[in-house]
Amino acid sequence: MAKIRNLYSSKFIIISTVFWVIINLLSVYFLDEEISRWFRVASSLYFVIWSFSFGIFKSKMDYVLVSYLICDISLVYYELQVFNFITFLARSLIFSLLIFIVFPKIRSVKFRLFELILGIAVVAINIYLLFELLAMVPEAFIYDYFYPVYLALTLLTILLVGVAFTYNNIFSNKRSFYFLLAALFLAFSDFNFFIAIYLDVPVFYYPDRFFHILALGLLLLFWIKPIEDSNNNNLEQREV
Repeated sequence: MAKIRNLYSSKFIIISTVFWVIINLLSVYFLDEEISRWFRVASSLYFVIWSFSFGIFKSKMDYVLVSYLICDISLVYYELQVFNFITFLARSLIFSLLIFIVFPKIRSVKFRLFELILGIAVVAINIYLLFELLAMVPEAFIYDYFYPVYLALTLLTILLVGVAFTYNNIFSNKRSFYFLLAALFLAFSDFNFFIAIYLDVPVFYYPDRFFHILALGLLLLFWIKPIEDSNNNNLEQREV
């Protein structure tokens, strides 16, 4: 039991996350980008196996982890249209699941008029920037369903970040802060990947990979926190 508790702890998650961040950054530096993407897959697979060792699909976060894995596998062949499409779908599924996990905790929140106006303004600015970035995508990457899936993912990103900020403002604890950082880092990862692949600036693969794996680790810390705070570390107490 002690060994299980050590394995199922924030310390284990932090050490594992740091390890995979370093490995992935080294792979980007020493290997071709296409080959280094397999290390991204390895990091996701590692955490899926870790989670499944305590039960397969016994929590909502398991579905997030599997979506992470699907996204990373399809991203290996991102330049092919069908895998490009799958990557967008899997990434959108990750964001949708995270919103689904947190939204019940904030749906009764009432916003002041100023907050609503500010929120609408921020969304409007982001939508404008969305179309500006979309215009930069080379024609070689455009296919029939590219625009709908790209727009859907970007809107889900905006919604996820908004939900994360609201969730953190309500609870203001470590767990909500982990979730907020994870949401922001997922958005940062996508933005850097966009610059790296569509604008052909390879150096941005480094922050992309860094934020992508760090976000995964933060989501797991968000997930594990209620169990660590309990007296008996019962694995069945997983809230999500």
